[in-house]
Amino acid sequence: MISRRNFGKYSLGAGAASLWLPKSLAFAQDGTRPTLTIAVDNLWANINTINGISTTTRRFFPNIYSHLVERDYIADEQGLDLRPGLATDWTQDGNVWTLRLREGVKFHNGETMTAEDVAFTLGPERLWGENPFEPRGRTFTAGFTRVEAIDDLTVEIETEREDPYIPGKLTGYIGFVVPKAAYLDMGVDAFGQAPIGTGPYRVTLFRSGEVLEMEAFDDYWEGPPPAQKLIWRIVPEFAGRMAGLVSGEFDFIANIPTDQEAQLDSYDNVTVARALAGNYPAIAFNTRPDPEDNPLVDVNLRKAMVQAIDMDAIVQALFGDTTFHPQVPFNFPEYGDFYDPDMENPLPYDPEAARALVEQSGYDGQVLRWHITRSFYPNYEAAAEIMVEQWRQVGVNVQAVILDNFELVYTRPYHMMNMSMSSDFIPGDPYQPLWLDWGPTSSRATAHWKTWDPTPEYLAAGEEFEQAITFEDRRAAYLRLSQAWQDVTPGYYMWKSVYNWGHRSDIEFIARPDGEMRMFGDYMALPA
Repeated sequence: MISRRNFGKYSLGAGAASLWLPKSLAFAQDGTRPTLTIAVDNLWANINTINGISTTTRRFFPNIYSHLVERDYIADEQGLDLRPGLATDWTQDGNVWTLRLREGVKFHNGETMTAEDVAFTLGPERLWGENPFEPRGRTFTAGFTRVEAIDDLTVEIETEREDPYIPGKLTGYIGFVVPKAAYLDMGVDAFGQAPIGTGPYRVTLFRSGEVLEMEAFDDYWEGPPPAQKLIWRIVPEFAGRMAGLVSGEFDFIANIPTDQEAQLDSYDNVTVARALAGNYPAIAFNTRPDPEDNPLVDVNLRKAMVQAIDMDAIVQALFGDTTFHPQVPFNFPEYGDFYDPDMENPLPYDPEAARALVEQSGYDGQVLRWHITRSFYPNYEAAAEIMVEQWRQVGVNVQAVILDNFELVYTRPYHMMNMSMSSDFIPGDPYQPLWLDWGPTSSRATAHWKTWDPTPEYLAAGEEFEQAITFEDRRAAYLRLSQAWQDVTPGYYMWKSVYNWGHRSDIEFIARPDGEMRMFGDYMALPA
C-alpha cells in the first residue's frame, strides 16, 4: 500500500511525469485534424469560471479558458513549479503585485485581451465587491482591495497585507480570464451557457444535461490545437462509456470504477491513464442542532465514529496500491514543507476506544442519516457499506441514503453528507482545505445546509494564518488552526482521489493530478 513516505515516488510514476510529448508531435503527419469524442459521467449546469466550479468542469475548462499563471506538472509532479500563462511575469512590492500580460492574445470573439479584461476578471464587480456577479469568488480573493489596469498590458493587484501567494492563486479558477465587454453585454447567466475565453477551443454548443461541443480556435496564443473538434457527451453508465471506447465510438472516457480498470486495460486498443489528485473525498458531520435531537452535536460521538473506521483496510480493499488514507486531516503530502510524515494520528483505528466514546456521548441508538450522491465519487458507496458495518459493531446505527443529486443530499434532515475538498488552490500550501473550505465564508459554515459553526479558537487561529507572512509563522498558525478543527472534528477525510481515464491507445495523453483533460500542447499527441 502507498504510504505517506513513498507518495512522491508513486505520483511521479503515475501522474504528471508520465511520457513527455513535444509540441512538434501535436498534429498528424498529413495535417488533418480529427473530431475527438469524450464520454463523461456528467456536466455542470453552467460553465462560468467561478459559478461553474466543480470536478466535472475542471476537466474541460483549460480547453476554453487560459490561466494567468500555469502550474508545470511536467517539470514537477506536484505542480509546484509555476510558469507564465497569460501573464508573462509578476513582481511584488509590499502589498502590490504587478502582472505583465502577454501581447496579442485573442478571445474567441476576435477581441484582443487587455489589462482591462484582466482587471475586470479579478475585480470587485465580478468577484469580491458588495454585490458581485459571481459571489463565490469572494472565497478566492480574500484580502483583495484593488485590481487596476495601469496600461494595456499591466495590471496591479493590491491586498490588505502582504500576500506572497498571489501567483499561486492565479493558477486556480480566478486566473481564467474572461472578456469584460462580452461578459457585461451577455450577463452572467448567458455567459455561463456560451462562454468566451482565450483557450485553444471555443464553445459552439452546450446543453448541460447532454453535450458540450468545442471547435478549434486557431488564433490561440500558443498555436492551433491538435483536434478540429471536441465533443464532451454525457454517458451516465460506465458500461456504456466502456463499450463506446472499445468499439471506437469514443476516443476518451472519464471516471472508471477501480474494479473495472483491469478489464478495460486488457483491450489492445485502449490505454488506462490515472493520476493521484489534489482532492480528498470526505464525510461532513452535521454538528448543529438541526434536527433538534441530533446526537452528533456531541464531539465524543463524532470522534468515536472516526476511531471505529479501519480506513487503511478499506482503501486497500477498494483501491489496492493506487492511493492511501491520510492519517491526520490537512497533513497532506502535496503541502511540501508543511507536511510532516511523522505527525501522530490523534484518532487511530481503535474499536474499544470508540465504544468508550460512544458511551460517554450518551448516544441512544437512533438512526443517523448519511446522505450520499449516487456514483459521484468512485468507490464511495462501497466504502459506506463497510463503514456502516464497522459503526454497527461499536453501537452506532448509520443509514446510508443514496440520492440522485446534490440538491437532494443538501435537503434536511440529515446527520452526515458526502463531500470532497480540493487541496491545491495555493500550490504547496494548506490554505484552501483548512481555511477556505471550512472558514467563516465557506459553504460549510454559511449555506442553508451548513454543517458547522466555526469556533472562536478556530477563527482566531485562522486570522493568524491569513496574516502570517514568513513560512515559520505560517506553519505555526497552520498547526494551531488544524488543531482547532480537530478539537471539533466536523468531518473525516477518507482517501486521496484517483482520477482515471481511458483513451485510444494510439493517442498519447498525460494525466494531470488536478484532473484537467488538456487536449492540446504538451499533454496530448495524436497518431502520426
